[in-house]
Amino acid sequence: MSLRIEMLGVAHQREGFDCGEPALNEFLSRLAGQQQRRGFGKTYVALAEDSVSVVGFVTLSAGQVATAQLPSTLKLPRYPVPVLRIGRLAVDTRHQGHGVGSGLLGFALDLASRWSQSVGLYGVAVEAKHDQARNFYLGLGFLSGVDDPRHMILPLSSLARAMPDPGPRQ
Repeated sequence: MSLRIEMLGVAHQREGFDCGEPALNEFLSRLAGQQQRRGFGKTYVALAEDSVSVVGFVTLSAGQVATAQLPSTLKLPRYPVPVLRIGRLAVDTRHQGHGVGSGLLGFALDLASRWSQSVGLYGVAVEAKHDQARNFYLGLGFLSGVDDPRHMILPLSSLARAMPDPGPRQ
């Protein structure tokens, strides 16, 4: 399946999206556009072959992480480090297991890499919702936080080996 990834717009068909997590379904249908307009996060959607039906999404925002929450092996300054935060990532159940999630994550990591050329950015942060998601991120090189192992970070220095192939985008 080739992915077309675009920033969420009014023409994108969100009705019928079901990732199996009611809170994420509701976010996409009711809140994503509003939060995007208010500047709290930008939601990017993976589209079906009809170019309007949403099959997955990722919401990104700027953030920072206190270094006390990160492994001391990273040898960071005492002040918070800037990150690109993955707030939400979901794939419709009918498209799970077909590379949509990996494609969206690859898109986000590629965006972080490009963004880091223009602004200060230490890494990509995510809060894994459950152990299965945590294990997925660990396998890509993300590191668990000190206080909460589901709060994870991927330093940009580790980005090249973690990036899944985002597939073609238009």
